[in-house]
Amino acid sequence: MPPADLLFRPPADIGNLIAVRDVPALVRCLADPDPAMRKRAADGLIGIGTPAVPYLLSALQSPRALMRLGAIEALAGIRDPASARPLIARLQKEKHSEILCAVVFALGEIGLPEAVPCLVRLLSDNTKYLRYAAAVSLDRLGWEPEHENDRLRYRIARCDWDAVRMAGPASVPLLCDISHDPDPAIRSRVVSLIGEIGAGEGCRACEDGIRDRDPGVRWASVLAAMNCGITPARMPLFLASRERTGPNPVAAGILNFLFLGLGYNYIGKWWGFPVFMAYMSVIVLAQLATGPFLPYFVAYPVTAVLGLHTYYLARRISDQQ
Repeated sequence: MPPADLLFRPPADIGNLIAVRDVPALVRCLADPDPAMRKRAADGLIGIGTPAVPYLLSALQSPRALMRLGAIEALAGIRDPASARPLIARLQKEKHSEILCAVVFALGEIGLPEAVPCLVRLLSDNTKYLRYAAAVSLDRLGWEPEHENDRLRYRIARCDWDAVRMAGPASVPLLCDISHDPDPAIRSRVVSLIGEIGAGEGCRACEDGIRDRDPGVRWASVLAAMNCGITPARMPLFLASRERTGPNPVAAGILNFLFLGLGYNYIGKWWGFPVFMAYMSVIVLAQLATGPFLPYFVAYPVTAVLGLHTYYLARRISDQQ
């Protein structure tokens, strides 16, 4: 348990804290490592209502992510309009994606129309969870899109792919904007949609997709590329420039040269570690018989050859990724 949690560990009797309306103690409970304790504390603060809001707004500045998350949950349950602006300001400062989603959902629960512009901007975010949270909160606020692009962004955030496909080429630039989503399933779906629509504006997303580190995204991009105007002759050039995700050949070779067997283990050969153990046992026994250095002079020419072997094995694996 982190020292901070030991220092600020709250009393176990949440029921008593709620009964005496000890708001500061309940707020401290929001950082408890026990999820059940945090939930009871948040429910208690929601029951207390508006008097707890100033303490919860102060907790938004806490360095502890659990406390910030619990404070946002409680504010969402209290639904005090005074908490909307601090939550909107939190969107600019927060780094944790889970807490950002909690803030967005809380703004939808509070129901203040002032939050609409920032939620509309989040429909273009690169992360599917934030886009979805923004769409859900906009629904709760009764938002109606004024522009067709906003309507399409909303459909994309909701993963309403049929509606996006029916919009035709107008949706392609917006799909390109989210083609770098951290989720490979979304990236794959996006390039597939672009290929189905067949607009030349999707070339950029398909080119990036062919270079993607995820093999599923690469394959979807290859299938979509020709419909977007990318000739087959250009595809190998994009594939060749992709990020390699296999083992590092140089590291594999050096490991096998210095510690025979570990290089094979590094590239996924199950028998690499037993080879390493046998090699070290032989080296130690030889050192006892001949001294500390001679065994290595004999072994290194052999391990150099096997190091080169591992290097080429690792390169082959990397090329197949």
